[in-house]
Amino acid sequence: MTRSSLGRRLRRWLLLPAVGFLFPLVLFPAPARAAWEIEVTPWAGYLFGGSFQESTTNDVLHVNDSPSFGFIVDLLDTPRAYYELVYSFQRTDLGGDDTSGGTRDLDLDIHYLHVGGMYEYPRERTTLFIAAGLGLTALVPADGDTSNNFSVSLGGGVKVPLSERVGLRFEGRGYLTVFSDNTQIFCASSGAGGGCAVGVEGDSLGQLQLLAGISFRL
Repeated sequence: MTRSSLGRRLRRWLLLPAVGFLFPLVLFPAPARAAWEIEVTPWAGYLFGGSFQESTTNDVLHVNDSPSFGFIVDLLDTPRAYYELVYSFQRTDLGGDDTSGGTRDLDLDIHYLHVGGMYEYPRERTTLFIAAGLGLTALVPADGDTSNNFSVSLGGGVKVPLSERVGLRFEGRGYLTVFSDNTQIFCASSGAGGGCAVGVEGDSLGQLQLLAGISFRL
């Protein structure tokens, strides 16, 4: 199965919790929605770090740093606390020196979908915040098996208001993906001949994300 078909299937699967999170926006009338102070933040950023081990040669393959994109939806719970939905997408590759003296690269998409919360600390001109979440990490190689795994995240940053309903959001967030055991995580196929060209294993994946976005309060 190609990455494009896997990506389409994955996006449909990822939409389910997002639709469930946003369904009350349609179900409840406008006055009730206004009291919730819903905030939507499309953002762009950069993801750093992460590595795996090639299962047959034990070569270390590093996740190359690359841009990431996504959105955040916050739903007011109390005056300073919000429920939060976070989606992040990174298109990258695994690269590293192999034991034969050459290099190898494996195209890889990384999706994060987390549900959690955010707590604000208002200041005179800005608002500081901390955020945490848990959910899914989906690893999608260009040609191979998709791997879905549990992950957690912790972050914090600052909000800068531009108007009553528009502002800037700057955030740093760390992700930790935990694998059930130190066995093969996914297999990148060798193409028409089938079989595994690269098998990757590990027990966890840690990444750091820096992002900036524009927040719209609905």
